[in-house]
Amino acid sequence: MRWQGRRQSGNVVDRRRSAGRRLAIGGGIGGVGGLVILVLYLLLGGNPSEITQNLQVEGSGGSAQAGQPLSEKDQELGEFVSVVLADIEDVWNEQFRQSGKEYREPRLVLFSGQVDSACGYNSAAVGPFYCPGDENVYLDLSFFEDMQRELDAPGDFALAYVIAHEVGH
Repeated sequence: MRWQGRRQSGNVVDRRRSAGRRLAIGGGIGGVGGLVILVLYLLLGGNPSEITQNLQVEGSGGSAQAGQPLSEKDQELGEFVSVVLADIEDVWNEQFRQSGKEYREPRLVLFSGQVDSACGYNSAAVGPFYCPGDENVYLDLSFFEDMQRELDAPGDFALAYVIAHEVGH
C-alpha cells in the first residue's frame, strides 16, 4: 500500500506522549469487577507471575513518556494510521451519501500502555477496541508489533485491516 504523502484524517488523537497513571489494585476495571476477573483468571489456570509483570509494565505508562519525542518509527506508524483512517472515512462517507445518510466519523485515539475512556481504564493488553460510550477507537501501536511478531501477520494490509475492523464496530 502506498500511503506516504496521502491525506491524513483529522480524527486522530495522539496520547502516546502522555504519561500513564499507575493502576491501583483492581483500578483498571473497577474494584469488585477486577477482583472477580482475577479470581476467574487464576481458577482457569492463569499464571500469577504474568499479572505482576503486566502491572509493572502497564504502570510505567508505556514506552513514550510525557515530554519525550516520539521515535521516527512511532511517528511513521501514527501517520500510517491517520492515512488508513482517512481512506476508511472516504469510503464510508461515500457509501452513506449514496444511501442518503450521513456518516458519523469516529475518533481514533493512539495511546501507549493504558488509557482512560468512557468504557473505563484499559491497558494495551486488551488490544485495539471501540468504545461506544465515546464513539472512539483506541489503539496502542505496540499491538502491531505483537501481531507481526506473534501472529506472523506482516505488512500494511494486516495493520489496515485491524483499524478498519475496529471502525466497523
